[in-house]
Amino acid sequence: MEQKIRKAIDEAIAEVLAGTGEEIYLVEAAIRGGGRKIELAVDTDRGISIDLCAKLSRRIRERLESDEEFEPLAGGDFDLMVSSPGIGEPIRVSRQYRRHLGRLFKVVYLDSEEERQEVAGRLLEAVIEGDEPGIILEPVTSAKKKKKAEVPPITLRLADIVKAEVQIEL
Repeated sequence: MEQKIRKAIDEAIAEVLAGTGEEIYLVEAAIRGGGRKIELAVDTDRGISIDLCAKLSRRIRERLESDEEFEPLAGGDFDLMVSSPGIGEPIRVSRQYRRHLGRLFKVVYLDSEEERQEVAGRLLEAVIEGDEPGIILEPVTSAKKKKKAEVPPITLRLADIVKAEVQIEL
């Protein structure tokens, strides 16, 4: 059942894309209780609006309620939540980096000795295709520390990143 639901989600995303031109992509999907609870995080390269989330939610619901394959879900006896990934949530899909260019990140990565390192920095560039997908961060230091010599930008391979989170700036 879960694979059928995922296929219906992909088809609904393709329909909304065709109708709006917005390149929606799935960031995360949680399907529980045999499809009775469906939670989706979706995004676009420019950020997703509430209206677009609602449109996608309606399209998915229509597909699930009207198709005989989903008979257990007929009549709307399921919960469906379509939302955007929240600030402070870890990056789950490499495509998300594009949307956050210029923002402050906290990144945990493995160095050349496979040791965990952490860096805070502003995302300058994100190359998510090709042989060596990666990001370039401009490290930032705490305002409490005295100003030291400038630290050059850091290039990290996506394969080495353990966790990356957009930070809220005040």
